[in-house]
Amino acid sequence: MGMLRSAKARAGREEGQALIELAMSLSVLSLLLLGVITFGTALYDQLTLMNASNNAAQVVMTGAGVITDPCASANSAFAASASTLNNSKVYGSNPLSFSITAYTSSTASVTTGPDQVVFSGSGGPSCTSLASSLTQGQQVVVTATYGCYLTVFGYNFAPNCKLTAQTSEAVQ
Repeated sequence: MGMLRSAKARAGREEGQALIELAMSLSVLSLLLLGVITFGTALYDQLTLMNASNNAAQVVMTGAGVITDPCASANSAFAASASTLNNSKVYGSNPLSFSITAYTSSTASVTTGPDQVVFSGSGGPSCTSLASSLTQGQQVVVTATYGCYLTVFGYNFAPNCKLTAQTSEAVQ
């Protein structure tokens, strides 16, 4: 009877409850914090991609007679603007790549790509034939894609995630 009474007395006490609640709360909060950091990284990659796409479109829009190889010029702009998206950080099957669409009239267009961005050395994409399609006053559209990484504690929440940015400029 004495052992039963002491077990009942211990069961009613709350010693150590705060420690267990703290451990449970910290695990949930750390998961939430890592999720916010991962999402912030993906958002940073999206903003970098948008900026690089804009810079590439501005380079290509300088127009016919000035740009002899639109793909090489766009590749250089991407490599300079998006160095944090270097292909050594490829996520999934979506390396940093771009395509260029040049409108020759309001209804006709010529598209090249997608071409993977080459960050160093030579051997980048080339499309000299597209230079003749750059028509003054018409639009040139640069579209860029990049895979994103949304992994928290080894679980990838979006395995096929792909970031996309598109910029349109009038050819000068």
